[in-house]
Amino acid sequence: MGISEAKAIGKRWSFCADGYNAIIQNEFSGELSKKWSDLLIGNAPCPAGKVLDVGTGPGFFALLMGSMGWDVHGIDCSEKMIETAVANAQKAGIDAEFSVMDSHSLDFPDNTFDYIVGRNVTWILYEPEKAFKEWLRVLKPGGRLLYLDGNWHYTLNEDWNAARKADEAEYREKYGTPPNSYRGDEKTEEEFKKLLYFNNILRPDWDTEQLPVFGYEKIKVTPRLNEEVYSEEKQLLYRSVPLFMVTADKASIPSKL
Repeated sequence: MGISEAKAIGKRWSFCADGYNAIIQNEFSGELSKKWSDLLIGNAPCPAGKVLDVGTGPGFFALLMGSMGWDVHGIDCSEKMIETAVANAQKAGIDAEFSVMDSHSLDFPDNTFDYIVGRNVTWILYEPEKAFKEWLRVLKPGGRLLYLDGNWHYTLNEDWNAARKADEAEYREKYGTPPNSYRGDEKTEEEFKKLLYFNNILRPDWDTEQLPVFGYEKIKVTPRLNEEVYSEEKQLLYRSVPLFMVTADKASIPSKL
């Protein structure tokens, strides 16, 4: 597994680039941008340094970190997403570097980054153990991984499924059709869904159990952040899907006595 999976996922997200960017642009404006910035810097391992934005998409986290003085590199397996991120950075006047790259196989030396951040990216991993170990490899000793995600396609709980449908129905009554960034063909979407490792795994229980096995320490899980970082509309649409946050550190080099 590797190159073909990354290409399939990248193809799917290239179809999403324009629609997803429209959603992101709303987050850049107003108080949401500050809420996300406060969350990122409030959980950072140091005041400034080198940060990797994994699955950067249109560059939301990358641009927020760059605006706060961090040396930023954003990666995504979608060429169209990277093109969009570059354009957004140029428009905002923010110096950030972007590359098309598979998050499971990074083209960086060991101990490169102080901080790795990501939002809504771990749910699309096809080999999470490989990806998390790669992220640990490129973190500096004492560096930190932060990611946010949800059980977006978990369907094994009937009550959960019913609650999500009820939330969407209420959303439609108040706001109309929910945003959908995907603009591709059915075959591409089906191929993408077949690759998803986490579809039938409840999180963040999995993360709490597995991250220590992969070599991380000081793992902290915030089970729900919806009300802190979502707009009113998004809080309703995803009311039954908790947005969780995980932070995990790479061990520092032991001091010599």
